[in-house]
Amino acid sequence: MNETFLPWALLIGYAAVIVFLAWRNRRRATDIESFSVGSRRVPPFFVGLSLAANMTSVATFVINPGLIHAYGWAGVVGYGLAAPMGIFIGLVVTSKRFRKIGDQFTVLTVPQWLGERYGDRRLTVFFALASMLQITFLVLIVTALVLVLMTVLQIGMWPALLMVVVFTFGYILFGGASLHVWSNSVQAMTMLAVAVILVASGAAVFANGLGGFFGQLDAVAPFYGSVTNPTSLLFRDLFEVVVANFIIGLAIIMQPHIISKSLYLRSERDVNTYLVTAMVAGTIFTTVLLVGLYARLSLGADLPPDRVVAEYILASFAPGLRAFIMLGVLAAGFSTLEGVILALSTIFGNDFYGTIARARGMAPERLQGQLLRVGRIFLVALAPITLLLAWRQIVAPSLSVAIFAQNGVYGLFAATFAPVLFGIFSKRASAPLAFAAAVTALVVHFGMYYGGITHYHNNPAVPATFALVASTLVMGIGSIVLRGTTSAVETLHSTGVNE
Repeated sequence: MNETFLPWALLIGYAAVIVFLAWRNRRRATDIESFSVGSRRVPPFFVGLSLAANMTSVATFVINPGLIHAYGWAGVVGYGLAAPMGIFIGLVVTSKRFRKIGDQFTVLTVPQWLGERYGDRRLTVFFALASMLQITFLVLIVTALVLVLMTVLQIGMWPALLMVVVFTFGYILFGGASLHVWSNSVQAMTMLAVAVILVASGAAVFANGLGGFFGQLDAVAPFYGSVTNPTSLLFRDLFEVVVANFIIGLAIIMQPHIISKSLYLRSERDVNTYLVTAMVAGTIFTTVLLVGLYARLSLGADLPPDRVVAEYILASFAPGLRAFIMLGVLAAGFSTLEGVILALSTIFGNDFYGTIARARGMAPERLQGQLLRVGRIFLVALAPITLLLAWRQIVAPSLSVAIFAQNGVYGLFAATFAPVLFGIFSKRASAPLAFAAAVTALVVHFGMYYGGITHYHNNPAVPATFALVASTLVMGIGSIVLRGTTSAVETLHSTGVNE
């Protein structure tokens, strides 16, 4: 039997399931709200699985193991311990309050949440535009999926690109959020099984215990088995490995496709089930980072980072198991791809177009009929842009597509973090302060990165960390200075939102 038969068979079967779910949910996406957050009838366990799948993505299953293959144990500490700790703390602290305020105003997205929270819809438009930075993350996911399909199915780059982009954009175009949560649940279950298989595949390296394992890592190269790797580009000291990644973890939850998941829940008591499910599943997914070390020990150093996992799958598993693992990796990518596509289309339709149309006096009944259509038109326009940017990252990457994606999305959640945080917990933060904090974050992040400021500038996590600190200081100091003023936020507080 041809080695590509089983991968093709599983891929076609997976596609058939998704198409069925899209067909089943096609009539549920009747307006922008049902398209964005669904019916809110999905049990919190499945919403939690959807969140875990979205947080993990193909970045954990394919791209980040390639960076760990290059730089060693320090990458596992940064991406596998420090960042998840920040993510979990951030989710626990913010989810209930974010959801409660979202329900108060029936909001669908993070930009809309910010505009309503601060009583200024200009913030909605600003953050809607800033959210377009998340296109860089779309490019990462598409690139990783294409590289896996090219290797396992033995097909060319352009057929793989078209399969990923046309298929995913197409079924989200019709299914919306109800499809997204259910398809994510199927994908997350597959990802859990594949994560266990991938981690177990390296059992031999632990034959002599942890001491023997780290002995093998130390033999690869100086610092390869250490918590820090001064010879690397991303994990040179404890600040880069632990502090920056922890802070980035805290801020990662501010991505539109992650924090908005809490808006899918029906009531506050659903939040605990949702969080526990997401954290348990997310922890299991994160262990896949160890594959980068397995690949270095078994395949050597001469592999481009973005191709490491695909080559490891090809070299380490028989065709049948290889096909199932490919399916899990694809599920990891499609799960987050769906979430980002859904968030961006809703943000463009509801927050950018809708806010401007309302300001110009468009009748609500006419506007309501247009929002979903505009969001879908945006998806049609976004598909070729994503395809071309992914093509560029495949043929001419700068170390890894991870750097391209991190630079964009880290800038986004650096800008979003302080306004959301103070919007949840502060009574005195105002719209001008939120805007000032966001602009500060963008200037610091992109200024450090493109200006080459400090020797850390090439690692997007570090400029983003300084941007987060700077923007938080702007809002914190500004709130103290303006303590005696009355703002829209205080008016909202008096309604009981923060009580």
